[in-house]
Amino acid sequence: MVAHIVCGGPDLWLPDDLVGLVIGVDRGALELIRRSIEFDIAIGDFDSVTTDEFKMIEEKVTGVVVLKKEKDVTDCEAAIQYALEQGCDVIYLYGVTGGRLDHLYAVSALMLKYTKLAVYPARGIQIYVENKKNRMFVLPIGSHTIKITDKKYISFFALERSVRALTIIGVKYPLDCYDLEVDDALCISNEAISKHVLVSFGIGYLLVIQSSD
Repeated sequence: MVAHIVCGGPDLWLPDDLVGLVIGVDRGALELIRRSIEFDIAIGDFDSVTTDEFKMIEEKVTGVVVLKKEKDVTDCEAAIQYALEQGCDVIYLYGVTGGRLDHLYAVSALMLKYTKLAVYPARGIQIYVENKKNRMFVLPIGSHTIKITDKKYISFFALERSVRALTIIGVKYPLDCYDLEVDDALCISNEAISKHVLVSFGIGYLLVIQSSD
Protein backbone atom coordinates (compact mmCIF):
# COMPACT_ATOMS: atom_id res chain seq x y z
CA MET A 1 0.00 0.00 0.00
CA VAL A 2 1.21 3.48 -0.89
CA ALA A 3 1.11 6.56 1.35
CA HIS A 4 1.61 10.18 0.31
CA ILE A 5 2.69 12.46 3.16
CA VAL A 6 2.36 16.15 2.35
CA CYS A 7 4.30 18.55 4.59
CA GLY A 8 4.08 22.31 4.52
CA GLY A 9 7.45 23.45 3.23
CA PRO A 10 7.73 26.32 0.71
CA ASP A 11 7.51 25.75 -3.05
CA LEU A 12 5.43 22.62 -2.50
CA TRP A 13 5.29 20.38 -5.56
CA LEU A 14 2.84 17.50 -5.87
CA PRO A 15 2.32 14.94 -8.64
CA ASP A 16 -0.91 15.05 -10.62
CA ASP A 17 -2.44 12.03 -8.89
CA LEU A 18 -2.12 10.99 -5.25
CA VAL A 19 -3.41 7.43 -5.19
CA GLY A 20 -3.41 5.66 -1.84
CA LEU A 21 -3.37 6.95 1.72
CA VAL A 22 -2.92 10.75 1.72
CA ILE A 23 -1.80 12.49 4.90
CA GLY A 24 -1.56 16.24 5.41
CA VAL A 25 1.10 17.18 7.95
CA ASP A 26 0.62 20.48 9.77
CA ARG A 27 0.53 23.23 7.12
CA GLY A 28 0.60 20.56 4.43
CA ALA A 29 -3.05 19.84 5.30
CA LEU A 30 -3.92 23.46 4.56
CA GLU A 31 -2.07 23.30 1.23
CA LEU A 32 -4.08 20.22 0.23
CA ILE A 33 -7.33 22.01 1.06
CA ARG A 34 -6.30 25.07 -0.93
CA ARG A 35 -5.55 22.87 -3.93
CA SER A 36 -8.87 21.03 -3.57
CA ILE A 37 -7.08 17.69 -3.10
CA GLU A 38 -8.92 15.13 -1.01
CA PHE A 39 -6.96 13.47 1.79
CA ASP A 40 -7.56 11.00 4.58
CA ILE A 41 -6.15 12.56 7.74
CA ALA A 42 -4.35 15.63 9.08
CA ILE A 43 -1.54 15.14 11.61
CA GLY A 44 0.61 17.65 13.45
CA ASP A 45 0.90 20.16 16.26
CA PHE A 46 -0.31 22.81 13.78
CA ASP A 47 2.04 25.47 15.05
CA SER A 48 2.56 26.72 11.50
CA VAL A 49 -1.10 27.65 10.86
CA THR A 50 -3.28 30.38 12.33
CA THR A 51 -6.33 29.74 14.49
CA ASP A 52 -8.64 30.43 11.54
CA GLU A 53 -6.61 28.15 9.26
CA PHE A 54 -6.80 25.34 11.81
CA LYS A 55 -10.58 25.78 12.04
CA MET A 56 -10.69 25.37 8.26
CA ILE A 57 -8.72 22.13 8.52
CA GLU A 58 -11.10 20.81 11.19
CA GLU A 59 -14.11 21.69 9.03
CA LYS A 60 -12.75 20.08 5.87
CA VAL A 61 -11.13 16.91 7.24
CA THR A 62 -12.88 14.12 9.09
CA GLY A 63 -9.77 12.87 10.85
CA VAL A 64 -7.48 15.35 12.63
CA VAL A 65 -4.75 14.16 15.01
CA VAL A 66 -3.40 17.02 17.13
CA LEU A 67 0.05 16.36 18.59
CA LYS A 68 1.71 18.08 21.51
CA LYS A 69 4.11 20.86 20.58
CA GLU A 70 6.74 19.40 22.91
CA LYS A 71 7.36 15.80 21.88
CA ASP A 72 10.08 13.30 20.99
CA VAL A 73 9.13 12.85 17.31
CA THR A 74 8.62 15.35 14.53
CA ASP A 75 5.23 15.79 12.89
CA CYS A 76 6.67 14.10 9.79
CA GLU A 77 7.82 11.06 11.73
CA ALA A 78 4.42 10.79 13.43
CA ALA A 79 2.86 10.70 9.95
CA ILE A 80 5.32 8.00 8.83
CA GLN A 81 4.45 5.92 11.89
CA TYR A 82 0.74 6.31 11.15
CA ALA A 83 1.26 5.20 7.54
CA LEU A 84 3.18 2.12 8.68
CA GLU A 85 0.43 1.28 11.18
CA GLN A 86 -2.04 1.33 8.27
CA GLY A 87 0.07 -1.26 6.44
CA CYS A 88 1.82 1.05 3.95
CA ASP A 89 5.17 -0.15 2.62
CA VAL A 90 5.86 2.63 0.08
CA ILE A 91 5.84 6.20 1.40
CA TYR A 92 6.33 9.42 -0.57
CA LEU A 93 7.24 12.64 1.27
CA TYR A 94 6.52 16.05 -0.27
CA GLY A 95 7.15 19.57 1.00
CA VAL A 96 10.27 18.72 3.00
CA THR A 97 13.04 20.06 0.73
CA GLY A 98 12.35 23.74 0.15
CA GLY A 99 12.74 25.29 3.57
CA ARG A 100 14.95 24.76 6.62
CA LEU A 101 18.04 22.61 6.16
CA ASP A 102 17.68 21.07 9.62
CA HIS A 103 14.27 19.73 8.61
CA LEU A 104 15.72 18.21 5.44
CA TYR A 105 18.58 16.61 7.38
CA ALA A 106 16.08 15.22 9.91
CA VAL A 107 14.10 13.65 7.06
CA SER A 108 17.24 11.99 5.67
CA ALA A 109 17.88 10.59 9.16
CA LEU A 110 14.32 9.23 9.26
CA MET A 111 14.81 7.58 5.87
CA LEU A 112 17.87 5.77 7.23
CA LYS A 113 16.09 4.85 10.48
CA TYR A 114 13.10 3.25 8.79
CA THR A 115 15.23 1.54 6.15
CA LYS A 116 17.04 -0.18 9.02
CA LEU A 117 13.75 -1.17 10.65
CA ALA A 118 12.55 -2.56 7.33
CA VAL A 119 15.55 -4.86 7.08
CA TYR A 120 15.19 -6.43 10.53
CA PRO A 121 12.67 -8.01 10.23
CA ALA A 122 12.49 -7.76 6.45
CA ARG A 123 9.35 -5.89 5.43
CA GLY A 124 10.51 -4.02 2.37
CA ILE A 125 9.60 -0.48 3.42
CA GLN A 126 10.71 2.21 0.96
CA ILE A 127 10.54 5.95 1.66
CA TYR A 128 10.97 8.51 -1.12
CA VAL A 129 11.48 12.27 -0.80
CA GLU A 130 10.29 14.06 -3.93
CA ASN A 131 10.03 17.52 -5.41
CA LYS A 132 9.75 18.71 -8.99
CA LYS A 133 13.39 18.05 -9.86
CA ASN A 134 14.57 15.44 -7.36
CA ARG A 135 13.85 12.04 -5.88
CA MET A 136 15.83 10.82 -2.85
CA PHE A 137 15.79 7.40 -1.16
CA VAL A 138 17.94 4.98 0.82
CA LEU A 139 18.92 1.45 -0.20
CA PRO A 140 20.01 -1.37 2.15
CA ILE A 141 22.58 -4.02 1.27
CA GLY A 142 21.76 -6.25 -1.69
CA SER A 143 21.04 -5.89 -5.40
CA HIS A 144 18.63 -3.23 -6.66
CA THR A 145 17.16 -2.06 -9.96
CA ILE A 146 16.48 1.68 -10.21
CA LYS A 147 14.01 2.80 -12.86
CA ILE A 148 15.08 5.89 -14.79
CA THR A 149 12.33 8.31 -15.85
CA ASP A 150 12.71 12.03 -16.57
CA LYS A 151 15.59 12.70 -14.19
CA LYS A 152 18.93 12.75 -16.01
CA TYR A 153 21.39 12.64 -13.13
CA ILE A 154 21.85 10.03 -10.43
CA SER A 155 24.12 10.38 -7.41
CA PHE A 156 25.17 7.97 -4.67
CA PHE A 157 26.44 8.66 -1.13
CA ALA A 158 27.43 6.41 1.74
CA LEU A 159 25.37 6.89 4.89
CA GLU A 160 26.63 6.29 8.42
CA ARG A 161 29.45 3.95 7.36
CA SER A 162 31.39 2.86 4.27
CA VAL A 163 29.48 1.14 1.47
CA ARG A 164 31.57 -1.86 0.47
CA ALA A 165 31.89 -3.49 -2.95
CA LEU A 166 29.62 -0.98 -4.66
CA THR A 167 28.87 -1.94 -8.25
CA ILE A 168 26.85 0.34 -10.55
CA ILE A 169 25.81 -0.70 -14.07
CA GLY A 170 23.86 1.28 -16.67
CA VAL A 171 25.50 4.65 -16.06
CA LYS A 172 28.04 6.82 -17.89
CA TYR A 173 30.64 6.18 -15.18
CA PRO A 174 30.18 2.60 -13.95
CA LEU A 175 31.75 1.15 -10.83
CA ASP A 176 32.92 -2.35 -10.00
CA CYS A 177 33.36 -3.38 -6.35
CA TYR A 178 34.25 0.13 -5.18
CA ASP A 179 34.41 1.01 -1.47
CA LEU A 180 32.50 4.28 -1.09
CA GLU A 181 33.39 6.19 2.08
CA VAL A 182 31.09 8.59 3.93
CA ASP A 183 33.29 11.56 2.96
CA ASP A 184 33.62 10.48 -0.68
CA ALA A 185 31.78 12.54 -3.33
CA LEU A 186 33.01 10.48 -6.29
CA CYS A 187 29.52 9.28 -7.20
CA ILE A 188 27.81 12.65 -7.60
CA SER A 189 26.13 13.63 -10.90
CA ASN A 190 26.49 10.34 -12.73
CA GLU A 191 24.22 9.88 -15.75
CA ALA A 192 22.01 6.96 -16.67
CA ILE A 193 22.55 5.49 -20.13
CA SER A 194 19.73 2.93 -19.95
CA LYS A 195 16.18 2.77 -18.61
CA HIS A 196 17.33 0.84 -15.56
CA VAL A 197 20.40 1.26 -13.37
CA LEU A 198 21.65 -1.80 -11.49
CA VAL A 199 23.20 -1.26 -8.06
CA SER A 200 24.66 -3.81 -5.66
CA PHE A 201 26.79 -3.66 -2.49
CA GLY A 202 27.62 -5.85 0.45
CA ILE A 203 27.83 -3.56 3.49
CA GLY A 204 26.26 -0.23 4.46
CA TYR A 205 23.38 2.02 3.44
CA LEU A 206 23.33 3.97 0.20
CA LEU A 207 21.65 7.34 -0.32
CA VAL A 208 20.42 7.72 -3.91
CA ILE A 209 19.39 11.05 -5.44
CA GLN A 210 17.89 11.27 -8.94
CA SER A 211 17.89 14.84 -10.28
CA SER A 212 17.16 17.00 -13.31
CA ASP A 213 18.25 20.55 -14.21
